[in-house]
Amino acid sequence: MSVVLVKLSERNQMVLPREARETLGIKPGGRVVVVVEEQGVRLLPEPENWTEYIYGLGAEVWTQLGGGEALVAAERAAWER
Repeated sequence: MSVVLVKLSERNQMVLPREARETLGIKPGGRVVVVVEEQGVRLLPEPENWTEYIYGLGAEVWTQLGGGEALVAAERAAWER
């Protein structure tokens, strides 16, 4: 791990240090995903395929809710009322 201090310009821009660009695999013209969290910010390289990147996101919550079958059963039961 390394720590680098960067300065914001008057237009609120900053230069991403070379080590960070190399670690993220970002080339000139590349894009960065900025994830704002409670305690800070994470920088991630933009995924090549967003569908693959978010696949399975929320699977734990979906399983806790009983999955698709439970949702369909509850919805059908609501129609019969």
